[in-house]
Amino acid sequence: MAARRRRDNIVVAILALFAVLGGGHAVLDAFSTPPPGPSESSTISLIGRSQLVESFAREFVAIYLSSTSAQQDRIPEFVGGAQQVVLPTVARQVSDPVVVYASRALREAGTDVWSVTVSVRIAKRTGPNDDTRQFYRVGVSVNDGRPRALSLPAAVEPPGRGIDLALGYPTACAPDTPLAQVASGFLQALLTGSGDIARYTTPDSGIAALRPALFTTVETTAVTADDAACGVSATNAEVLASVNPKLDGATTPTLAYPLTMVRAAGQWQVRAVDSVPALGLPLNAGVPQPTNGATATPTSPSRLPVSTVQIPPATQK
Repeated sequence: MAARRRRDNIVVAILALFAVLGGGHAVLDAFSTPPPGPSESSTISLIGRSQLVESFAREFVAIYLSSTSAQQDRIPEFVGGAQQVVLPTVARQVSDPVVVYASRALREAGTDVWSVTVSVRIAKRTGPNDDTRQFYRVGVSVNDGRPRALSLPAAVEPPGRGIDLALGYPTACAPDTPLAQVASGFLQALLTGSGDIARYTTPDSGIAALRPALFTTVETTAVTADDAACGVSATNAEVLASVNPKLDGATTPTLAYPLTMVRAAGQWQVRAVDSVPALGLPLNAGVPQPTNGATATPTSPSRLPVSTVQIPPATQK
């Protein structure tokens, strides 16, 4: 009985402390169930509204920027008539509208307010092939599935250039090293269909040569890895291989393949073609940072676990 009384006294004391520090809400919050996270239904609905807004903003910006004073009646289809609109007498050539960013700024009483940035290509007066890409932001409301622009578009700056992250491949591998030889043979079989790709892949990789073959020849130009010995003694390695493929003798752009490789029974094989290259940790390691005119000191990159994407099996010849 005494033990139970002491336990009750402790509970009362804790509740009293909550009440003093945070008020009555603190006591209720301590015992209340946390609010549910976003459901699959709400997520799908949000994605749907985003696609609706993006499509509307893309069409509005393209039509608005290409309209002339004789087409003034096109504007009320997208925005209210209270806008003071002046349009040119000669139409501009506007093409390739692309949404580069969209975010929901407000939701209240069943109405969503979005901010959408659209990039368009506008031809200059100097020639048909001399054009420039410009960026315009527009506010859009959505009520009951019906979008409407809040105002006319505004010209904005393009997105700035991002930083270059340090990759997790500090060692350059010579062509005669185990990792370079296997990576080169694998990519030759993958991209040209020549050779036995099973020789270069693990049984559970699910990787098959691309069908139809995209190229006729492939030249490996660089192989880097997280293994300082390039496969002499390790059993696992992250590899980045760059190749110059050709199609019927014609040069095509250089391609780069991040690979996860393992060694079993003394033989290196490709286990996966990674969806993104391995990165150094922390992510800004080795990247110059603007700190009072100084730059960050590069550090040795560490391996970052990355998700992998398997190449769908193709029908073998």
